[in-house]
Order: sequence, then C-alpha cells, then structure tokens
Amino acid sequence: MEPRIAELIAALCEKGVLMDQLQGLLREEQECMSSLDLARMEENQQEIAAGMQRMARLSTQCQEMIATIGTELGIPGNKTLTPIIEKLAEPEKLALKDAQQSILSNAQAFNGALALHQRLIEDSLNLVGRSVNFFNRLFNPGNTYGMAGALVNGRGSSGFVSKEI
Repeated sequence: MEPRIAELIAALCEKGVLMDQLQGLLREEQECMSSLDLARMEENQQEIAAGMQRMARLSTQCQEMIATIGTELGIPGNKTLTPIIEKLAEPEKLALKDAQQSILSNAQAFNGALALHQRLIEDSLNLVGRSVNFFNRLFNPGNTYGMAGALVNGRGSSGFVSKEI
C-alpha cells in the first residue's frame, strides 16, 4: 500500500477514535450536570476543548493529505475522498472506502450526541430561567387594586438575582 494512502487511513482512523472519546466526554459531562459535580464538569470541559483542538488539527491534516493525494492522482483542487477512491487500485480502494464509511458513521453518531447535549443544555438553561422568573414574581408581586378601588403598588425592592458583577 502506498505510504500516503496508509497515512491518510491512519489519520481517518485516529479521527474516528477521537470522536468516540469525545462522545464519552459528552456523556460524562451530562452526568456531571445532572449530579451537579461542577469541579469534574470543569475538568471535563477542558478535556473536551483539548479534544476539539486535536480534532481541528486532524481535520486540517486530512484535508491537506486529500489535496496532495488528489494532485498526485491528477485531480488538482480535490477536497473529498470519493474521487481519490475511484482512482485507486483494489486493495487501497477497499481500505480507504472502509475508512471513509467508518468516519462517516462516527461523525453521524457524534453529531447526534452533540445535538442531544445541546438540547440538554438548552432545557437546563430554560428551567433556570423559569425558576428565576418564578421567584422574582414571588418576591416582587405586580400592582393590584385594593379594597377601596385604588391601585396598590405591590412592587417590592427585593431581587432574587443580582445584576451586578
């Protein structure tokens, strides 16, 4: 197998492993959110950030390899694997196609995990917002009409959330 193709396959496999690791970190972060383990969640977020930086480097590396291999195969300006796969001999073609399918399924699973994680965070923030609004209304009731028909100012000066830093 040509060394550049083997290197590309290895990079794609590494990318798939990294996506699996990031999915595990997302699940762990969800557990930290539900158990309110803020210290572990902060560590977890640092691990996710490092993993995402590594993913960005790997993606750039794969794009460069794809462009280089494409140029070598007579496909200048190529940015995808499919035209490269079509130009390769059978053993390399099969190996690269398998790597492509693997990375596509990993990416699909990772995108699903990210979407679930996003919904969890949005729902959590909405719940916090509704709770803050509830307590603000409880501590600061609105204006009402009193027994004599006069408007009674029910606004208190209490604040549940300080808006200062």
